[in-house]
Amino acid sequence: MNYSELLDNVRNYTEVTSDVLSNSVINVFLTNIENKVARQLDSDDQRRYATTTFEANNAFLDVSGPEGGFRFARALQIVADDGTRTWLEQRDATFMDEYSVERSTTDTNFTGQPKYWGNWDATTLIVAPTPNVAYTVEMWYDETAERLGNGSGTTSTTTFLSNNAPEVLLFGTLSEAFSYLKNPQDMQLYESKYQVALQDFAQEQMGR
Repeated sequence: MNYSELLDNVRNYTEVTSDVLSNSVINVFLTNIENKVARQLDSDDQRRYATTTFEANNAFLDVSGPEGGFRFARALQIVADDGTRTWLEQRDATFMDEYSVERSTTDTNFTGQPKYWGNWDATTLIVAPTPNVAYTVEMWYDETAERLGNGSGTTSTTTFLSNNAPEVLLFGTLSEAFSYLKNPQDMQLYESKYQVALQDFAQEQMGR
């Protein structure tokens, strides 16, 4: 399903013309659903991998650079020169602060090969202990989901979601549309259909 087909389907299902459901109005519904799906589902198209190096004596890792936009980290691995990989364990920032009081230091009491990682802010991760050398690290992360051409300056006519789970996008957008039209019965119907479709898609993304 492409962008134009979504617009037509929403108006056909609701039996409401573009005088009421204009492109700009439907774009709001579409953005809401794309955001909702991205928060509820870790889909294949958003999974990315990036390799970088820690800075010696610095506990912070800048993650603002990966192409596609960084949403959240899923895992970190230290990669040794011989190819050996060591998983870091995720912990809350409060744990990191207690484990390694000095975040940027050359004090050997607080430095070494990192064992833990956590979220510091929207574009920064923190590790502990503080790296004593520039270890190579591979980050598994999710990028910002691709947006269907919704008037935001892009012209994408299809996305991974619209191609692989068009019913998720359609039912979700219809739920938003019927809420806008003050039709709670149909809103609940399509919200229910959206949830079922999303569960099916989620199982597929988990390899089932």
